[in-house]
Amino acid sequence: MQIQCRKINVTGVVQGVGFRPFVYHIATENGLCGYVKNTGNDVEIVAEGEIEDIEHFLHELQSKRPPLASVEQVRTKVSRVSGFSDFSILDSEQDESVRSIIPPDTAICSDCLRDMYDSKDRHFHYPFTSCTNCGPRYSMVSSLPFDRKNTSMAEFPLCLECSLEYKLPSDRRFHAQATCCPNCGPVLSLTNESGDVLASGHDSIVKCGELIDDGSIVAVKGYGGFHLVCDATSDRAVLKLRGSLNRPAQPFAVMAKDVENASSFACIDAEESSMLQSRQRPIVVLDKNDEFSLSDHTAPGLHNIGVMLPYSGTHHLLLDHTDSDVYVMTSANLPGLPMLIDNEEALLYLDKIADYFLFHNYAIGNRTDDSVIRLVNGKKAFIRRSRGFVPEKIELPFPIDPAIGVGPELNTTVTLARDNSAYVSQYIGNTRHFETAQYHRKVVSNLERLTKITPQRWGCDMHPDFNTTHFAQEQGGNNTVFVQHHYAHIVSLMVDNLLPADSSIIGIALDGAGYGEGGAIWGGEILEATYSGYERVAHLMEQPMPGGDMAAIYPSRMVLGMLHDVLEAEELRELPLWFKHGEPERDIVLQQLENGVNIVRTSSFARVLDSAAALLGVCHYRSYQGEPAMKLESVARKGVHDLDLPVVCKRGVLDTTSLLYGLYERLDSHEVCDLAYSIEDALAVGVAELAVSAAKKRNIDVIGLSGGVAYNEHIICRICEVVKDSGFEFLTHNRISCGDGGVSLGQAVVAGYSAFT
Repeated sequence: MQIQCRKINVTGVVQGVGFRPFVYHIATENGLCGYVKNTGNDVEIVAEGEIEDIEHFLHELQSKRPPLASVEQVRTKVSRVSGFSDFSILDSEQDESVRSIIPPDTAICSDCLRDMYDSKDRHFHYPFTSCTNCGPRYSMVSSLPFDRKNTSMAEFPLCLECSLEYKLPSDRRFHAQATCCPNCGPVLSLTNESGDVLASGHDSIVKCGELIDDGSIVAVKGYGGFHLVCDATSDRAVLKLRGSLNRPAQPFAVMAKDVENASSFACIDAEESSMLQSRQRPIVVLDKNDEFSLSDHTAPGLHNIGVMLPYSGTHHLLLDHTDSDVYVMTSANLPGLPMLIDNEEALLYLDKIADYFLFHNYAIGNRTDDSVIRLVNGKKAFIRRSRGFVPEKIELPFPIDPAIGVGPELNTTVTLARDNSAYVSQYIGNTRHFETAQYHRKVVSNLERLTKITPQRWGCDMHPDFNTTHFAQEQGGNNTVFVQHHYAHIVSLMVDNLLPADSSIIGIALDGAGYGEGGAIWGGEILEATYSGYERVAHLMEQPMPGGDMAAIYPSRMVLGMLHDVLEAEELRELPLWFKHGEPERDIVLQQLENGVNIVRTSSFARVLDSAAALLGVCHYRSYQGEPAMKLESVARKGVHDLDLPVVCKRGVLDTTSLLYGLYERLDSHEVCDLAYSIEDALAVGVAELAVSAAKKRNIDVIGLSGGVAYNEHIICRICEVVKDSGFEFLTHNRISCGDGGVSLGQAVVAGYSAFT
């Protein structure tokens, strides 16, 4: 019998996932002695025993890992035999040199649900029931290692029974940092808008359900912040919420009790069902079905709706105690501001919005909005990558120096990267607002602490007035790297698809706006890109925006700008458009165009879609980001005829005026849905043809698409069809957002890679 000792170091998502008890089990089953302990993110194992038993243990370390664990690397070396008499779990140690990975928040598991519904179990009707396989993680951690003392649960000392479970290696709650019960853990309380407590514990759930049934709006505190909740089947309740929030049309996400219930109002295929029921529990954007039974005011003017299933004990219990099986479940934040997480703040800011408040009394360490996913062209597309996915590692195709991407201005995230790993933060929001800019700084600080990455280079947007740009310059100084917005989109696409360092791609970047070369406003770009630079090889025609940003809010202004050179003044005055201040405003816009006053030019793809929406009477006012284009897509889905609008490309420029004029000529002779379908189709074909032409000239085999327009099913499918029919490989995103939430990754990689070039 030959006894050997191996020192084993395991890296990956191995904290807060029951990894040490798992190691203990398989070590004892294989007859090994030694120990296991946490050292930062690195789990250190010393195993003594027969060589064959150690080898079998190493195999099981990979093949039988806990469901939430992710093993990246296992390093072993032979060590001196110490003569351990048994195998034990040691206390954690902190190794400041090791990067740490905290698992994301995870939906309550079936075992904990069973405990929660078992009247003989001490967790009966206790909404904070969790174990090593489920519950909050990232949202409750303050520092590392991931021990209870470094989480929001530190203020809740374990009772005797919970302490026994916590210390027993054979129990699924062994070292589960969120372990608690009604005797020692957080509690729920229901208050009115003045903060007066009306009920506590399970009684607060029962009372809250009654209030929702009566049409009340309740602010409910969850894993990563507050939601505003009401009955999704009640027009009165939904309209009341819209009026309180001053959001006349922005779609609300809903929470359905289960997949069967969601199927009563939405179309769900197998993959969508799998996403809905996954442990991440994202919001999944689903098509409404013909029997749509919810209030039409949940997602007005759209063919689809965001749906999620309950992921916390509180959600499950609430849905058990109301008549409704579907709630509106929308983030409780004022427009552009971070999600609320503090009880006192919620009472202060939501007192005119929520009628009642369902609080819990543990502190949220990290805000995490719900993730949003949509299937586009048969692939998952992240609209927002946050709860359930952050801070999972994004693998890079090559190593880079320590770097950060601070994001753009809207829909911002930040990314920290080093070597072959990148960590994209949760959704942050609109950093124009002071509160969001401060939150942005906090996220950077937290992510630096958790990943132990100290950036040497700071990637940021080229726009000189962004708060994120100022922040990068302040922190990075001479190590600040300015990255063009659409180039960052394409680099993030290349990274998402693990293209190697020497790759070239023709990248299509389509969105609302980005700061281009010389201060121009870009948004419909064809770039030849590598990791070290880009060339703008084609683009949409640059169109006038009368009044600048006002034309993005009131797209009738864009229509006048795009058709000004092809229609007579009287024809422009007769266009069926809407202006906030009536016809005098139309006259002012026409004067601006005639005299070239207060005009900004843009190649934005989204502004062309906005113009089509206004010209067709689909949407005249943008009350939320992307509204005109989203409503145009919904109308176009009913279209069946391609009306062969003129696709004119000259010297690498797609003539969008000809397209809109073609739409204008057909207004009186065709259905609106067919016109909407045709303009989307023609734009997609024109962009694809520009990209194919550029790829042929430059002998590049790969064409890819990024930017917010890439959520449009019709447009992306049509571009894909043209590109593939021309013999080229076509790439889209799959691990990160194709919208501005992915820009920080591109910035970080460009900044970190620039050190090698």
